[in-house]
Amino acid sequence: MRLTTSINQEAEWSNTRLLIQGWERPMANTRPDTMKTQVKPGYAPVNGLEMYYEIHGTGEPLLLLHGQFASIGMFSRILPALAQSRRVVAVEQQGHGHTADIDRPLRFEQMADDTAALLRHIGIEKADVFGYSTGGWVALHLAVSHPSMVRRLAVSSAAYDIDGYLPQIKAGLLNPRPEAFPEIVRESYERVAPKPEQWSTLVAKAGEQAAAQRGLTAAQLSSITAPALVIAAERDVIRPEHARELARLLRTELVILPNSDHSSYVSDNTAALLSNLRTFFNLTE
Repeated sequence: MRLTTSINQEAEWSNTRLLIQGWERPMANTRPDTMKTQVKPGYAPVNGLEMYYEIHGTGEPLLLLHGQFASIGMFSRILPALAQSRRVVAVEQQGHGHTADIDRPLRFEQMADDTAALLRHIGIEKADVFGYSTGGWVALHLAVSHPSMVRRLAVSSAAYDIDGYLPQIKAGLLNPRPEAFPEIVRESYERVAPKPEQWSTLVAKAGEQAAAQRGLTAAQLSSITAPALVIAAERDVIRPEHARELARLLRTELVILPNSDHSSYVSDNTAALLSNLRTFFNLTE
């Protein structure tokens, strides 16, 4: 029995390591205070949260939604460019970044409701939306549940169901282990979290979310009327057929970014991503 337990545990750890490879790891050490834009930070009291947000730039609002275990800092390579012609609103979800966790499970539909409430709190009734990774899942829920608030919708490396991930990634999502994450991920969390000792709690709640989270249906996705853009990396953690189906349901084409993995096009070589976002959102350079 010990041997079986040990083998199963090592398999779970390996899956968690696979989950981190090409995930938010390269972005985790990026600090929001390195962004070369004027920032207006704040907290919004929404649905029991004190939800952290930042506003960069001026113009029509553009909402940024971060990925799992990440924060606004993951957008530091693209945010200054986007803020040249837009009022960029970047938020941090429950238990992520500066937003403290509360006594409720993590759910993407709840995050969408929290985000909608935050936008209304700061006086925004409609915005363009870009969601990366699990932030894309939140963006899809926002477009389904609050359609009047979404002008144009862009998602990248996003799934709408747990089965949309590659099998080894799905296994890592369902069985995450705090000790399997690189130190840089934990340290980045602890640097800004209101309760840095809750890192293990966040990882456990993310695993519970992966097991319990209901996917969006084809009917729900087809009901989205906002013009959409779907992006995936050449070597992503999303199954290619899943990304193609998402694009089909949103009545758009799938854009594949060449020579990229799940995180590199946001954290490293951002030119292709920015080019697509500028074109889709009609941004000026």
